[in-house]
Amino acid sequence: MSSRFPVLRRGPRRLCAAVLAVLLAVALAGCATTGGGDAAPAGPPTLTIATGFAIDDLDPLENGFWGPEFGYVELLMRPERGGEPTPWVLSELANPEPLSWRLRLNEGITFQNGAALDGAALAALLTFQLAENPSFAAALPGASAAVTGPLEVTLSTARPAPNVPALLADEGMVPVYDVAAYQRHVAAGAPAGELVGAGLYTGPYVVDSLDAEAMHLSPRPDYWGGTPALAGLTVRFVPEASARIQAVQAGEADLALYPPTASAPALAGRADSFFVTGEPTGPTFMLQLNQREAPFDDPLVRRAVYAGIDYAELANDVMNGLYAPATGLYIESLSWAEKTQATDPAAAGALLDQAGWTRTGDGPRTRDGAPLRFVMLTYPQQPDSDALALAVQAQLARLGVGVDIRQVPDITSAMEQGTGWQAAVSGNGFLSFGGDYLSPLRTYLHSTGPRNYPGISDPQLDALIERLAVELDTTARDELLRRIQHRIADNGHLGYLGVRLPAVVAGPAWRGYPVPIANLWVDARTAPQAAPGA
Repeated sequence: MSSRFPVLRRGPRRLCAAVLAVLLAVALAGCATTGGGDAAPAGPPTLTIATGFAIDDLDPLENGFWGPEFGYVELLMRPERGGEPTPWVLSELANPEPLSWRLRLNEGITFQNGAALDGAALAALLTFQLAENPSFAAALPGASAAVTGPLEVTLSTARPAPNVPALLADEGMVPVYDVAAYQRHVAAGAPAGELVGAGLYTGPYVVDSLDAEAMHLSPRPDYWGGTPALAGLTVRFVPEASARIQAVQAGEADLALYPPTASAPALAGRADSFFVTGEPTGPTFMLQLNQREAPFDDPLVRRAVYAGIDYAELANDVMNGLYAPATGLYIESLSWAEKTQATDPAAAGALLDQAGWTRTGDGPRTRDGAPLRFVMLTYPQQPDSDALALAVQAQLARLGVGVDIRQVPDITSAMEQGTGWQAAVSGNGFLSFGGDYLSPLRTYLHSTGPRNYPGISDPQLDALIERLAVELDTTARDELLRRIQHRIADNGHLGYLGVRLPAVVAGPAWRGYPVPIANLWVDARTAPQAAPGA
């Protein structure tokens, strides 16, 4: 367990009731500082969150994407559960012509440093992001922004860009910040650590301090959206999942993020911590197969692996019903979703036979005397990746396929190497943070994609993605998306292991916490709520 959260240890059972009552009173008093405990604290509540990912600094280009999750950064558009973003800092987003988008700001918005967010500041932001953010520039090549009113900007694109609303709702594309102040900071040669207190952002909470252990934030009294609900916010960086949960149980945190699904049964019946789930917006864990490495340079073997996995068993037995079975790249409620994944051991065996990997009886599959065996990577930040990998290992063993599991400290760095790995379980959805259907296709599957770590090179798939990129008609878009999904499945380019119900572990005062989409853990309205049915 991390030393950041020392556990309140239980005393001997012979302690008298009076002493236990004193200890309980002290514990509850300590919980009041974090918003924990059964009794509501006087005045506005506070919130302490334990997360597994550290935030290095407040540089908007390097780490701005963390800000919308914890209430100090805002976006132009807000991700929504139904997939269609709605205005956030913007009051209106319109597409009057195929190559033109009109962005209109809400009135009265200022950065935390007091500077106004007006049309000129917004145009400067979009222009700077197009120049300095490779992902945004790649999504809108040749785009430009111009002031067309006191609170209005026109974004011009070189080609139709139907996914602009989702791009503006993506935390990695255009976090809203004061570009002029940031440029002055950089020009002065000041270190990124001094951006704390620079007031670059517009969010309801201001970062007061940030170090390797935690970030402390306070409410902004002049926030444009009204008075923030919390009196204070603390985000603690705790890599170990068990330590995050124990922090909640000790009253030292109110919410533990990214809890392993395996922890849910152990929390049943407890009064100090609750496994709280929300509704999923899409599949969770990709199983990526490296096409640069044998045996996955063969599409027959890739297809066989996906067909040999029992997705219902993963969801219902391994993950105790806290997952839904993966049936494809998207959840079935989306209009374009196709069921492209199905468990079929017989078909998997036939594909392996066709690829020359044969077996005798229940023995291992071999070809030219060598066994069919591969290494699957997992990573500690997402403990479910290990549970899923172990189950897949057992399932594929029934087909005579051997799997060795190797946990790596950084899954992205390991896959970026291109070679030296064969399979990886990674937590990535197939809709972007903002609900974009196009960017993940370009990112993970296009031959030029920046995160095409498996080395997929499929000219027909590339052509379909490029057609989708400029299709404004939703009916035609849906048909292209269906064709893309079948192309991916027919070539074994990508599959998912399960649809995880998003979850946190919450303390008593926060057991009614509505688990948000897109990791938007905190906004101006976040406050304790009564649990459903309580």
